[in-house]
Amino acid sequence: MNKSDKAAQTRLVVAISLFAAAVISAMALTALGNQSDTYWVARESLIPGAEISESDLAEIEVSLGEANGRYLSKSAIVAGAYVLRSIQKGELISISSVSDTPPVMKSGQVPISIRASDLPEDIELGEAIDIYWVPEAVGIEKPQAPELAISEAFLNSINRKAGNFGSDISLTVSVQNSEIFALLKATASGRLVIVRSNG
Repeated sequence: MNKSDKAAQTRLVVAISLFAAAVISAMALTALGNQSDTYWVARESLIPGAEISESDLAEIEVSLGEANGRYLSKSAIVAGAYVLRSIQKGELISISSVSDTPPVMKSGQVPISIRASDLPEDIELGEAIDIYWVPEAVGIEKPQAPELAISEAFLNSINRKAGNFGSDISLTVSVQNSEIFALLKATASGRLVIVRSNG
């Protein structure tokens, strides 16, 4: 075998080795990218200030790639933690959305009744809402302008069954303790209108 044949054979071996290495590397990266892990998701919508119980949690197996460090895996103890921001049903629970310590601002659950037409039809539990007070016109007096009664409250529960018969809808909203009196005062006259908070 002459020198040119040996050089050609060496180049062929090197080329095959490089191709095999590239294929193996691609397969390894694909396998790593397809690896999934088990993470916690909210079984139901969770509102800020709520303490998470085991019944509030469900498991899901997903592949998050580089984002896996932002969310709580099954190995993390989430039950007993407190919700810092609204978490929607089925949403992965991120590290930044919960805390081991209870929030400084205490909140209370306040039941209210509103007209069926004064609530967005597609609103869901856990959503942030603003509550406006709309005064009723009396006689020939100049009507008062609507006022923002409560901002950044959260919808905790809703009973739409009564609304099917033309009656008021019963809601429970979560508001800060310092705002409970203002909300109750607004229910004394006029009506309340629920507005979805987008900010």
